[in-house]
Amino acid sequence: MALLGAERRTLILVNLAGIMERADEALLPAVYNEVGAALHVTPAGLGSLTLLRSIVQSSCYPLAMYLAVRHNRTHVIAVGAFLWAAATFLVAFSSTYSEIAFSRALNGVGLAFVTPAIQSLVADSTDDANRGSAFGWLQLTSNIGSILEEAKSVIKIPSFQIIVAQGITGSFLVANSLGGLIGGKLGDFLAKRLPNSGRIILSQISSGSAIPFGALLLLGLPDDPSSALLHGIVLFAMGLSISWNAAATNNPIFAEIVPERSRTSIYALDRAFESILSSFAPPVVGLLAEHLYGYKPIPSGSTTNVSVEIDRENASSLAKALYTAIAIPMLLCCLIYSFLYCTYPRDRERARMHSLIESEMEQLELRKPDESELLHEEQLVIDMIYGEEELQDDASDRKLLLQLDESQRRQEDNSHLSAAKEVSHSCVI
Repeated sequence: MALLGAERRTLILVNLAGIMERADEALLPAVYNEVGAALHVTPAGLGSLTLLRSIVQSSCYPLAMYLAVRHNRTHVIAVGAFLWAAATFLVAFSSTYSEIAFSRALNGVGLAFVTPAIQSLVADSTDDANRGSAFGWLQLTSNIGSILEEAKSVIKIPSFQIIVAQGITGSFLVANSLGGLIGGKLGDFLAKRLPNSGRIILSQISSGSAIPFGALLLLGLPDDPSSALLHGIVLFAMGLSISWNAAATNNPIFAEIVPERSRTSIYALDRAFESILSSFAPPVVGLLAEHLYGYKPIPSGSTTNVSVEIDRENASSLAKALYTAIAIPMLLCCLIYSFLYCTYPRDRERARMHSLIESEMEQLELRKPDESELLHEEQLVIDMIYGEEELQDDASDRKLLLQLDESQRRQEDNSHLSAAKEVSHSCVI
């Protein structure tokens, strides 16, 4: 019971740390419009801030992996939280684009320390039967931070837009949070029914659903304020269905295919690769919108009608760029998951065998000192008992045994001889 309580406290604390992490990640994107207007930065430039932070974050994951293996992971999380808090503080005092870029880079260092340590603590505090649910709760609580930051940005909108927008902006994040929890529980359920394929099937359903939902949301629904409720419903359904992969598949499988001591390393490597690839999404969307789909900034001094018209065209350009950046990666994601049907069962069994071998070796190492002590004690006893008189007695005992053996052989020979005589006598008769 005490161990269970300690593990529960650990999960609660890492979930709280996850809340702060996601809130910090969502802090600057929530005010991108204001930052872009104040610094005269294009969408591609704003996306480059996220790209820079992600590159620095990915570069620091090997260092975070080393620190988490060599030192207490809770201390590593505390240091990372301090670094990202200091970086967020510096963003508030930045007045140029380069200063914000430096602060975001420092923010990436802190986030690199925190994320893999949190995930490995969750994996170590759970077992195969409930690991998906634990990661689902982590996703749910972490997204609370993003929801709070999203709500702050909505509060600044005029009253009419608040009534319309508050349900839309929060619906996706709320659904994403619930989807992580639902996906984690579904992953645990299917893992019991289909151990080799249940989690993989679930991830393919989740990633594949992003393609039709994205097309409906970004290209199918009318760009009209009257369809705000419909946008909110589709956003909620999309967030509920595309958020299963991490909690249901990725994080639980990572914990199963490597030994326990390597979990921090694999989560750090996963975050490094994922951050490197995902960091290109914001600038790619900006470049697609500007150079392929016709996004153009609103000229200064434009009339209201002209501004509204350009804004509508820009919204359409961004929607097309976003769908391109969603549909192609999600299609590739769904296809790549298919390879797990071949590799996952073998890797899982190999990891289990390694764990068994390591546990056996540890037990042997623990037994060795005990056996040596026993052997030493036996030798001492023999040395104490054995003396000259005992050697003479032992020699006489050996002579007696030899005499007994000789007499026994003679008796056996006599018995064999008498038996042979009886047989020959019977044959003569």
